[in-house]
Amino acid sequence: MKEVLALVEKRKQEFAQLPFFRFMQDKTIDPRQRLAWAPCVAPFAIGFGQLNRFDFRKEPTDEPIQKLINRHTYEDDYHWLWFLEDLEKLGLNHLMKFSDAMRFYWGEETYKTRQVCHQIALYTFRSEPVVVLAAIEAIEATGNVALAVTAQVAQELEQITRQKYRYFGEDHFCVETGHTTGTDDIEKLLESIQLTQKQRAKAFEVVEKVFEVFTEATHEMRAYAEKHPIVQPLKAS
Repeated sequence: MKEVLALVEKRKQEFAQLPFFRFMQDKTIDPRQRLAWAPCVAPFAIGFGQLNRFDFRKEPTDEPIQKLINRHTYEDDYHWLWFLEDLEKLGLNHLMKFSDAMRFYWGEETYKTRQVCHQIALYTFRSEPVVVLAAIEAIEATGNVALAVTAQVAQELEQITRQKYRYFGEDHFCVETGHTTGTDDIEKLLESIQLTQKQRAKAFEVVEKVFEVFTEATHEMRAYAEKHPIVQPLKAS
């Protein structure tokens, strides 16, 4: 598994250099504008809970790696509730009526983000647990990068609005360690896992796919934020 983890780390460093994150770190832009893409992430934020509950989790099981995966899924399957809270705090609940929201979430502007969970589910469907674990490690790496940046923006917003943002802020970042959660000494455990040549090849493939779909989603979200200016700057509450 060491080779797979090395690939994840390499792709993580590349992922952190994407234009989307440079946009997010540009303090000349209003912090709310830097989160203007938030509505686009709804298919992923909510779909990710489903991915954990219905695709990654397999119970009951006696398989050690599947048990590890199962424990992790209980950490990740409820964060969408924080997302809904933050939409309200960002003032985004009043952007559109329900029928328009349906057109938006199944429209072209959210196509790539809408595909993230679907594509990951396809690539891990009926895969061995060790391959699913590789996918989870890649997902956690992208989340660690993204939330490190959004937490900084959320902190700026909190100083203005005096509101706490749980999904985009420090709370979420603190639980996204960059690795599978729910087990002590996880890095040592992961490194000790031995893969066959076939398992390694499949794990490499799924890691590349995870970073690919998330990369495409970041391009889409950045494009949305740049095309949809906020109505007015935030003021202190």
